[in-house]
Amino acid sequence: MKVTLKYEEPEKEELHMTLRLTLPQKYVSGTNKEVVKLFVDHYNKKHPDNSISVDDLHLKIVGGSHLDNEDRVKESLGSNDECYLLGKDSQGPVKKSKEPEAGYSAAAASKPAASAAKGPVKNADGKIRCKNFGCQQYFDPENPGECQHHKSPPIFHETAKWWSCCPDSKAYEFEEFMAIPGCQKGTHSAEGSGQKRALGGCDLRAESAPIRLDADAAPDARQKLGAIRKGLVAIGVDAELFDKVLGKLAGGGDLDKACEILKSRFSSAMATADV
Repeated sequence: MKVTLKYEEPEKEELHMTLRLTLPQKYVSGTNKEVVKLFVDHYNKKHPDNSISVDDLHLKIVGGSHLDNEDRVKESLGSNDECYLLGKDSQGPVKKSKEPEAGYSAAAASKPAASAAKGPVKNADGKIRCKNFGCQQYFDPENPGECQHHKSPPIFHETAKWWSCCPDSKAYEFEEFMAIPGCQKGTHSAEGSGQKRALGGCDLRAESAPIRLDADAAPDARQKLGAIRKGLVAIGVDAELFDKVLGKLAGGGDLDKACEILKSRFSSAMATADV
């Protein structure tokens, strides 16, 4: 399971940290608190004079819910989820008492529980988290209610994020991505569609590769921006800064506009350079 963890609580930006992780199975089977501790250990090694504490932090899905530290990762997070680490002053989850799961122990976190079955994620009010793509709301299982969601899973490729059912609506910031309205209506569901939770570059190449009509065809805007990003990162430009600026330049996903703006600004900078 791949996740992105962001810590931006301090006022000073140099104390912020983003960590992209592929969680081993023992963490997926363990609690959210163990993921928080994994981040905290990395952070404190980098910032020993500004150390943070596991007990003071919890996870919040970007554009979604606060997570209880004692809940299981496999029942709280999906692959490619992005989360903030927030402090006690934030509106965190309501604490609730829980019975220990049969067959689970901290020493054997990587082993499946002997008799605990994976169930739907519930909040303190007993409501269930909807598994329809793009929803993330909690609902009453006795009265599910209407749900506006996406038909197909999201795609995370290079700097772009979009829903595979709505390829014309792309975003570069996660908040903008989650704000893309669903393309169909139905009822909330705790079952999901059974499809992959997210797609990536391999899926695009295997299932959705564009047909090249001309072997010498010019690269499209997405390819141009990817090449620009790769070159700038190679000379030391921060990748996250580039993604943030690109998200603003592209607006609602207009990649051609972003290319023209970058072309104009780079050309102007080089024309006025003192060489």
